Amino acid sequence: MKDRTHDISLIDYHVKDIETLGKILNHAAAAAFPKSGSSHYCDVYVLLLSWEDDNLGVATEIDELEKVFRDIFNYQVDRWKIPSHKSHNALVYHLMRSLGNFESNDKLFIVYYGGHGFMNDDRQCVWLSNQQPGAATLQWSSIQTMLEEAECDALVLLDCCAAASSGGNQGKGVTEVIAACGFEAFAPGVGEHSFTTSLIGELRYLSQRCDTISTALLHNKVLARIKKSWNPRYSSDGTEERRSTPIHIADDSRQRCIKLAPLRRWSAANSSLYSMQPSSSHSSDISPSISEDIDMLGSDETNPSSLSEVWPDSEFNSPKVIISVALQEDQRLNTEDWLDWLKAVPALAKLVHVEGVYKSDSTLLLLSLPVALWDMIPNNVAMSFVAFMVPSPALAAYEYD
Repeated sequence: MKDRTHDISLIDYHVKDIETLGKILNHAAAAAFPKSGSSHYCDVYVLLLSWEDDNLGVATEIDELEKVFRDIFNYQVDRWKIPSHKSHNALVYHLMRSLGNFESNDKLFIVYYGGHGFMNDDRQCVWLSNQQPGAATLQWSSIQTMLEEAECDALVLLDCCAAASSGGNQGKGVTEVIAACGFEAFAPGVGEHSFTTSLIGELRYLSQRCDTISTALLHNKVLARIKKSWNPRYSSDGTEERRSTPIHIADDSRQRCIKLAPLRRWSAANSSLYSMQPSSSHSSDISPSISEDIDMLGSDETNPSSLSEVWPDSEFNSPKVIISVALQEDQRLNTEDWLDWLKAVPALAKLVHVEGVYKSDSTLLLLSLPVALWDMIPNNVAMSFVAFMVPSPALAAYEYD
């Protein structure tokens, strides 16, 4: 007989207290919604990958993505088609040559792939040229290791099925992945609901409103666009068009977060073609104090990176998650105590809502927060994902005695 009891192996793990939780949330907010001009990259290279014998029609979407990276962000763009013969070796060779000039931690290497994908028996992502028998395949997971071992930072954008099976590992630089779907999911096909279409739209949108775009913010906005614009089509047999939730993957040991910002072109012919935008600071990506976080997130004035510019509605009506947080011991908190504490940190008051406070041998909080904020919280067994939620008016306070 199977053991029908629930897994309680994590019941003894807790966050120390509400102040510790506040620091975790503050640091995550600082990473997800960075200050203006805080990207430190002096050069960015974009490698756009698809197959020579692609049968999905990804070329049109890649055309638009190339324009965004080249004309709006001023990044170096290399569009390369994977050959069907000796695919793996060809891509390894091309990637090695491309990475040769980017062995520096002040440079960013972006890899985008649009095409077919599946998860093999080792739960790793495999790319394939088409769905015909004998189609060429490529073990992406082994190639991604090259990016993780490079000195530069790397951002991987995957629009394929089983994309999230390309999870990153700790390396020399920072590697982050934004995948079109989970590791066992199917990605929507080319068209208005595809991951790439939403990615293009949000890169255009954010470039007009933010000097600096964190990967968490980009992921949150892409997810919001896909969920909001969903209007499924049906095939002749009544099958509904695929729908998926984009996934953000990052190594918890990272010391900084990847941030995108347009580069400035030099006009002089003998100068480097691209240059970093001037920045007022090159300090740590995590704000050293709560007051700096308040300055960053609490202002709704003319700063183009303020939340009011990115999300015009005052309630920050974006995709959110509900998480549970176990605090040590019975801390005798009620919802009003939590809200009073949040008032001292306006940035978090705008982002985080208390959905419930429950008494146990410890104290259990249910919080709702933006996906971007959840993306930047380091893995902590005392903080667990519960569900995605549809934003709604604040719930009435729960009494706790």
